[in-house]
Amino acid sequence: MYRAVTDRYLPPDHNAFVAARPPTGRVIVIAPTRAACETIELAMGLHLDTFLERMHGAEVRALAAGPQGFGIVAGTGTGKTLAIRPIAEIILRGAALRVGVVNREREATPETPTWNVIIVTTGIARRWFQDGDILATDTLIVDEIHQTSAELELCLALGKRAGCRFIWLSATVDPRFYARYLASAAVVESTAFDAMLAARVTVVRKEPLTFLDDHFLRDVVRGRHGVGVFLPTRAAVEEVAGIVGARFPRITVAFYHGGEPIRIIRPFLEGGAPKPFLLTMTAAGQSALNVRGLDTVIIDDTRFTNVIEHGRNILTRVHLGANEILQMAGRVHGRVEGGRVYIMSDRDIDFATLRPEEPEFQLAGDSERVALTCADLGVRAHDLDLPVPLDRVAYQRAVAMLERRGIIDPESGRLSAYGRAVEALPVDRPWAELIVNASETILPYIAVMSAIESLHRMTREDRDLSGLIVGGSDHLTSYNVYAEAFTQCGAVGEVYGLPRHLFDERVEEWADRRGVLVKALEDAALAVASVYRSVGLPLPTTMPRATDEIRRAFADLVAEYMPLDLVIDEETADGEPARVSRSSVCGSWGAVAGNLRYFADRMGVPRAAIEGTQIPMDLIRKYATRGVGELVFDPKRRGIPFAIARRVEYYGFELESEREPVDVAPPADEAARLKREYAARPESGRKSRGRGGAKRRGSGRPNGSRGPGGKPRGRGGSRPGKRRGR
Repeated sequence: MYRAVTDRYLPPDHNAFVAARPPTGRVIVIAPTRAACETIELAMGLHLDTFLERMHGAEVRALAAGPQGFGIVAGTGTGKTLAIRPIAEIILRGAALRVGVVNREREATPETPTWNVIIVTTGIARRWFQDGDILATDTLIVDEIHQTSAELELCLALGKRAGCRFIWLSATVDPRFYARYLASAAVVESTAFDAMLAARVTVVRKEPLTFLDDHFLRDVVRGRHGVGVFLPTRAAVEEVAGIVGARFPRITVAFYHGGEPIRIIRPFLEGGAPKPFLLTMTAAGQSALNVRGLDTVIIDDTRFTNVIEHGRNILTRVHLGANEILQMAGRVHGRVEGGRVYIMSDRDIDFATLRPEEPEFQLAGDSERVALTCADLGVRAHDLDLPVPLDRVAYQRAVAMLERRGIIDPESGRLSAYGRAVEALPVDRPWAELIVNASETILPYIAVMSAIESLHRMTREDRDLSGLIVGGSDHLTSYNVYAEAFTQCGAVGEVYGLPRHLFDERVEEWADRRGVLVKALEDAALAVASVYRSVGLPLPTTMPRATDEIRRAFADLVAEYMPLDLVIDEETADGEPARVSRSSVCGSWGAVAGNLRYFADRMGVPRAAIEGTQIPMDLIRKYATRGVGELVFDPKRRGIPFAIARRVEYYGFELESEREPVDVAPPADEAARLKREYAARPESGRKSRGRGGAKRRGSGRPNGSRGPGGKPRGRGGSRPGKRRGR
């Protein structure tokens, strides 16, 4: 029997929430991140004179008073987020604003029905659509719509299905697609660009570190410049900051990427960083930041993006798009006197001719998310007006897999009771399955592991995990990292009245010594608290190290249900090579269950890598299934050249093949058919290279899926997509 789960982010009483809606409908603000929710909440209480208000305030208010939606495209610093307050006041016809936030930190409460402005993240908004909490009378304000994600794109389609009015805000983007797709009455385009302050833009065929030589850095010191360096990876961000800081201690140097808490660069955002300074940032990390004092921008013309191929997200290195270059350069271009922009690129770029482009969408690479949403709503994917065409083959595979796993009822096409429990948890579907089937003994370990994207993303390259490594398990090693941090530097506290693991100031020193990202710990603590509230259990006050007994119990649970991706001897079930990641603590041979990620090598060829937990072969065999015997032609047998063949299979891998002799030959016509099949069939599989002795079945996805408490049944598996966030 699986455990009961409650979605704490839905209004506790759906009927009371719907009944309390104001005559005008509510204003639902959809934000891309938790941090953006806090920024918008702060903006709802401010009355500031902004560039957008001065130039287009009357136009924006007139559009807000009309029946149709509209868009606002404005650069950073023009005040588009601050425009949400006057827009909401017009829509609510002057009623007092009662603003609330629901995100992973702040769940819905009995007071939620009294709010007329509700700020939510994309994942929460999707769940509200699925629950029927957002109605046609509501107005959706989508902030930073250019920050595309599968969740946001689903929200757009679900909002259109509900008949909502859309008001959307964006930075640098070609607005024509959104204007057409969301039936906008108008698009207000506002820019603070001053032609008299146009920056000098130079394209340089150098690597960033080569460009940042002594000559350039001495000029930074002499001119007391503020320099922003935009790089594609967190490793590059840290490396450049470290090298520049060591060579030129007179320059104030800092770095920021998605793995760092925003507080470390607070002085740069508030104008308190002394010049000269140099701040390195990833492109993703800088998108919503307004760094004061910048006069020089250095852009590495490289980014890593997910290219959708056959329904898979393949991480690929490409050049920056025009939107990214314009947004980064726009930090100084047309805004700062004497601004300089340097673009490190191996291609010719005519900056003056760059124009905003339409956005790149992600939904096509997350067919499983679409399948789960449609099953919860009781609709088919083609009934939704999605912003991007869906890979129909990948979608059908996802539906079939979820049916075999018992998450979708194949007769009704809706989520089963088990599927609803899985869907209610704020973690990825594979981990949700493990949580609902886990005992209370192992639940703390799984809750933490489900909250950590990966051991690699949690740590720096120069990490020191001595004493924390659990041999053969990246998952349990990451748990041990969290457990030690909490034991040495943490305690149970409260945030917004909800219990959470909190870390004190000692964690910074501990993290520096261990090479661990503090933000990864803080994000994990938030997710663990969410899981425990969802399952209705108190948050653990102690986090013991993972023992051999726990390792065995975790491997047994994974082997029984196998919701994760599976690789045996560095091959997938359909024969694709999939190496164990270089940063993994797993060995290369045997079975590894985890998250299979795809990336393009230097030649653009898709490759696969996995990190996870090694599953002993005795557990693989324990939960393997024995197939039904079939009569086959076997020319190696003397006398009667026929036999009964039975296969022992596990999630798409053939572990054994047994053949039993027959006493009586089949009829002549059947014997002829079996001989023809034998002659036409290539080798059914070859032995894999390692000790597992498994053959591939060419299924394309794992076989032998196991429903809640049931026997293995057909194929299953998990998607290689992004983590689900709320």
